[in-house]
Amino acid sequence: MMPKVTIVVLSPQGDEEKLKRTLNSISQQTYDEVETLVIAPHAVTLPAFVEQAFFGTPADLTHGITIAQQHAKGEFVTFMQAPDFITDEGDLAHCLAEVDQRDVELGMANFTSLKDGLFYFRTYVRGNYGLLNPTNLIPYMRFHLGLRGVWGLFLRRELLMRLTPQNSGQRVLYQAVHQAKKALLLESRFYCLVVEGSHQVAPFEWQADYEYSDAHRLVQEIQASGYQEQIPAQINVALCIDDNLIRRLPPLIYSIAKHNQDLNLYLVYYRLTTASRAALLQLADYFPQLHFKLRRVSKELHQLIEPIDLSKTKLPVATYHRVLLPYILPDVSRVIYLDTDTQVMASLQSLWQTKLAGNFLGATGDIAPYLSPAENPNWPHPMFENQGENYFNSGVLLMDLDLMRQYHVAFKVIKTALDTAQLFVQADQDAHNLYYFNAYHRLDIKYNYGTPIFDYDVRSFDDIVILHHYVNKPWQPEVMVNDNPLVLAALNGYYRDKREADELLGKWAAKVSVVIDLRHPAHFNLGRCLSSLLYQSYTALEFIVLTNGELPAAQAQYLAGLAKDHPFKFERSGQLAAAVAQASGQYLYFVDIDDLLLQETVIEQFMQAAQQGARLVVSDHQWMNRQTNMIYWQNKPAKVEFFQTVKPDAYQREFGQLARCLVAADLAKASLASGVVETDLPGLWKQTAGKVAILAAQLWLMTVDPASEGDT
Repeated sequence: MMPKVTIVVLSPQGDEEKLKRTLNSISQQTYDEVETLVIAPHAVTLPAFVEQAFFGTPADLTHGITIAQQHAKGEFVTFMQAPDFITDEGDLAHCLAEVDQRDVELGMANFTSLKDGLFYFRTYVRGNYGLLNPTNLIPYMRFHLGLRGVWGLFLRRELLMRLTPQNSGQRVLYQAVHQAKKALLLESRFYCLVVEGSHQVAPFEWQADYEYSDAHRLVQEIQASGYQEQIPAQINVALCIDDNLIRRLPPLIYSIAKHNQDLNLYLVYYRLTTASRAALLQLADYFPQLHFKLRRVSKELHQLIEPIDLSKTKLPVATYHRVLLPYILPDVSRVIYLDTDTQVMASLQSLWQTKLAGNFLGATGDIAPYLSPAENPNWPHPMFENQGENYFNSGVLLMDLDLMRQYHVAFKVIKTALDTAQLFVQADQDAHNLYYFNAYHRLDIKYNYGTPIFDYDVRSFDDIVILHHYVNKPWQPEVMVNDNPLVLAALNGYYRDKREADELLGKWAAKVSVVIDLRHPAHFNLGRCLSSLLYQSYTALEFIVLTNGELPAAQAQYLAGLAKDHPFKFERSGQLAAAVAQASGQYLYFVDIDDLLLQETVIEQFMQAAQQGARLVVSDHQWMNRQTNMIYWQNKPAKVEFFQTVKPDAYQREFGQLARCLVAADLAKASLASGVVETDLPGLWKQTAGKVAILAAQLWLMTVDPASEGDT
């Protein structure tokens, strides 16, 4: 048998026409078990199906709750206000079926509004189970207009009786969710609010007794208890990794080792391939001043985070491993957590010795509050709004693991994520900020200095301990198209550390001399092409810039800045043979300043073919019309074909220009010494290389003038 529902209709003005619309929508419902109560300031004409009417009483929510507590007979109670109405005749039946089947004390139906003749249908972003609870209520209230009052709210009568009557719908909902044994965001739709005059969707209003979590109260208790944290003599650093992040480790670990000695480095993972584990062991061999400690996340711990909704992010669930560090590292009392896109610029000792004053963790502010809405449309953060000034970045955390274990806060952060992740913008960072809102120690920005902050709060590199390459990721192909010289300097420093780390590890067997043709005016920022070279995974590179005389001052200054951190040479004669003569690499790779390598592994793929005996390697390409900026491409398989000889008329696209070839240096130098015309070199090498490799994939972007569209 389906439960009976009592609908309490409030008519604040006693307007019969408005009330008629509300009551008509009730009478048209297919659901039979309905009791209707009407409250109005004066007598009005009512249809026969209305069981009870209360006239001469203020038709506000306080009186509506009081009267419902005294007179409602339904197992569930819901409130309506004239002239609002139920959207469809089957809505009430759907809602009651849902609250009955899910056995809840509170159900909130999806919300519709009608304004100026237009309907606005709003559907709640529900988690895996659609549960509403004290953890996610305030974020939902901020995010969803329908969760700022009681319209569309179904309360089991036992819950209603526990509520204190009050006139604020938001306050009623807040106390109802906190007292409900089980509350649910319904999939069904029910209520339509008619927006007119003073009858509006209520704004969210922060109240003095609101809190996102218990963290702030816990910190106050800890501080009052006189807790004294113990800081070990030896620094502990934790990195959370997976197979995809292994390649990001060498520059980070190299930067740690440059500035720190006798440090415990915990590498936390759930699954790693044999190759990844071997790479970690190699790193350990080359950095003996760091004590490498591999810690596998247990299946039981990992299962705690697996259900977290990550649909709004591109991040793996392993991003939440940092939350579990108190239990992954049960024998560690304090740790510095670092994201893998950070770079250590100085000793970590000052950060390590920072007292947290009874807080569970220390963190620095994030870039987001600095940004204007045009720069970041996701800010103010929909879950924090004007409270977002305290939003912190979770890429660097100083964590009191002893304290976290004592108060079990890791599990509370995970619960926050499970309940609220469907609203998150920044994955675990949002979970941390929700749980630790106003309950963390604010660290100096020098301990987690995001490169975008150079635009707002300039610090010298000598005053930065940890540089964080968020937003300006060094592995993005056009990241150096940036007008801020400090951002460019930071990126160059990262690429330098990456190259030096690879040299220390002996990662690449052969050097490649990259000849960059700058004999014509560049149509793009130089950083466009050079980014795509400097971000390459293959770092055993030197760069030879070929020009016709002196460059414009701005370009010369830009390249001189790069030459401070990277092996650049310059040939100003305009002669290709002279540029090639400067090459010290075993292979030469040719690019035009307007070209763009589309993957960070392009040169690595070319060299893999070269290591199999190919003395000439080429690939297909995409091309862009410079006038329209239209890009033309094909999906092609990532395969490599090897040939001893290639027919003169075959693979015209691949061998059409010099600026798409990797060639053995001795072959290139001999050809140029014989006086071969530059434009004939690819065709000559195709016939004389002995073994040629052709990569089918379109690995780079060629820019052409409209007049040359057919010659690609």
